Amino acid sequence: MSISEITSLQKTLNDAIDAFKAELQAQHLPEPSLNTSKPHPIDDIAYLPTPAMFEARRVALASLGLLKSLIQSPYDALAANTWATLEVAGVRLAADIGLASVLGDSEEGLSVDEIATKTGVDGLKLERVLRLLITQGWFREPNQGYFANNRLSNLIKKDQPGYHLATYMNDLFNKVTVGFAGMINHSDESFRKSISPLHTAFQLSYNTDVAFFGADGWLTKDPEEAVRFGLSMGAVGPTSDPGVAADFPWAEVARGKDAIVDVGGGQGTLCCSLAVKYPDIKEFIVQDLPETREVAEAFIASKGLSHRVKFEAQDFFKPQQRKGKYVFVMQRVLHDWSTEDGAKMLKQIKDVLNEDSCLLIIDTIIQPAVVSHTGTSLQESLSKSNKNSYEPVAPPPFVPVDFGEASRIQHQINVALTALCNSFERTLPQLTEMVELGGLKIKRVNATRGWASITEVVPT
Repeated sequence: MSISEITSLQKTLNDAIDAFKAELQAQHLPEPSLNTSKPHPIDDIAYLPTPAMFEARRVALASLGLLKSLIQSPYDALAANTWATLEVAGVRLAADIGLASVLGDSEEGLSVDEIATKTGVDGLKLERVLRLLITQGWFREPNQGYFANNRLSNLIKKDQPGYHLATYMNDLFNKVTVGFAGMINHSDESFRKSISPLHTAFQLSYNTDVAFFGADGWLTKDPEEAVRFGLSMGAVGPTSDPGVAADFPWAEVARGKDAIVDVGGGQGTLCCSLAVKYPDIKEFIVQDLPETREVAEAFIASKGLSHRVKFEAQDFFKPQQRKGKYVFVMQRVLHDWSTEDGAKMLKQIKDVLNEDSCLLIIDTIIQPAVVSHTGTSLQESLSKSNKNSYEPVAPPPFVPVDFGEASRIQHQINVALTALCNSFERTLPQLTEMVELGGLKIKRVNATRGWASITEVVPT
């Protein structure tokens, strides 16, 4: 008799939690809690889980998500989805009024009346919002009518990178979402099937005829908007940077090279992460549009790395100015563009590649959601894995290839890119198509502890 989905997932979840707790103990770390205002060490944006902890966490998330869907009433799931936008708006409201900063580190929290006085927001209305957010792990209520921070809400204090994600980026996609259904199901077939960055939910929602990205795009026309976008990405990039930095042989690849050049590198989060981890790599160059210079140089200076990490203006559609011994990197760039436009960018780098240089593409590679009722258990996979280097485990029984809930952010970004610029995260065949169109070929794909893969690309 075959084992049931619920029973199998329950066992997988227990195995994952046991493995996660074991890794905490090995690092002499306490178990995390939602009932304190203190952040946990694993909440640090630069924290990198061990390979076993990373796999245990994503298997646990996948199992939890599937078990919730199996147990929850489908009508309850639909109703919760219908009003989920109010939860998103609630997080944005909390960030806008600086609620997490107002609450501070107090374990007892503040009363609704105290919060109302400090923020100017009606206390009774805010109380309703907070109780909704608490159901999703945001904030806590130590005593009736008193509210305090927890692990999640600490991230949106005004001095944290997450603040910009919860305000600017949250507001951007709240507006873009309004036009999303109209984009996908547009009455004009040519609009509906277009791959142009001028035919997106962004244009419909913002009533504009310019693209979001690009030399003549929305961010370029409004430098302040570009700064806000860059600050928001400062809370996204670092979530994958630790894995990208640790799970690839950067020192070996950069040996004998003049510099690592991050093409479209934004404010320079990746280069700064690599500079800290690999002090023997002497120079990093962050290339992006001139409008990004201010926020990039400020960020680099804040890390004390201005002597090793330099900003350089470069339009990635124009001929690459660096010709020599370089490691070129394109992280979260190609996913903003169509396959044809991405190939044009790749050709600019192909023209300067030689035997002493190379190109690395750092982006999500979308996996399918196929499920098998057979497979290796997490416990067995971890027992056979290398404890010191990262290799992803195979999905356990009834866990999809993409690990379901654990890949939610990757799929959210995939749809967000469609809505914003008519582009997408690529499957491996789709990435291969673009790379070959650019006159290059894929040598190897390297997994990391994060949403990104590092794809090594070489001339054909």
